[in-house]
Amino acid sequence: MSAVQIKICGITRVPDALEAVALGVEMLGLNFYAESPRFVSIEQAQRIAEAVAGRIKVVGVFVNMNVEEVLEIARAVPLDFVQLHGDESLNECEAIANEFEVIRALKVDAQFTPECASEFAFCSGLMLDTPSTGFGGAGESFDWARVDWSGIRGASPFVDIYLAGGLNAGNVGEAIEIVRPDVVDVCSGVEAEKGVKSASRMREFVAAARAAEGLEQ
Repeated sequence: MSAVQIKICGITRVPDALEAVALGVEMLGLNFYAESPRFVSIEQAQRIAEAVAGRIKVVGVFVNMNVEEVLEIARAVPLDFVQLHGDESLNECEAIANEFEVIRALKVDAQFTPECASEFAFCSGLMLDTPSTGFGGAGESFDWARVDWSGIRGASPFVDIYLAGGLNAGNVGEAIEIVRPDVVDVCSGVEAEKGVKSASRMREFVAAARAAEGLEQ
């Protein structure tokens, strides 16, 4: 397994999912937030999940959805991970984590501290992302160097760190060098247009991330 895993989020089409598999990407994200331009229906998600079954992990992205509805969709697709990207409470996260691996997205704003991460130490992953009105996918990065990454790892030592927000082939190497994440998450940085991935941009991103993996040593 690669030192840094890659998650391509906002997949809406089977061909894009198959390209991610061919490139050796470890995870893909399906967005169930109805207001997102990358929204997929349960039926779309099932077609994508069936096409890649057993070859890549499938993550469902949810924003402020009822717990029972999240679980119903996760079972129906089926999903490997549930990513909670809204204002879900600690209790809601715990309820979903009883059945599925949970990735909790946290906004890295002026109020963010390592203690924010410690609350979700029961999750399998913490996604550090740029604050945005659209709950992700804005294509903007935060200042990676100002974050206390060692403090975050100390607060949640058994949780994988996912880095998101404005990543692309041009900056993912720098991001890996500074943050040393377990997973890099890209969405708009590999798109031809919203919801449609560019095969060439995906290839360039994967190549840049793999080239930077030596910096993890």
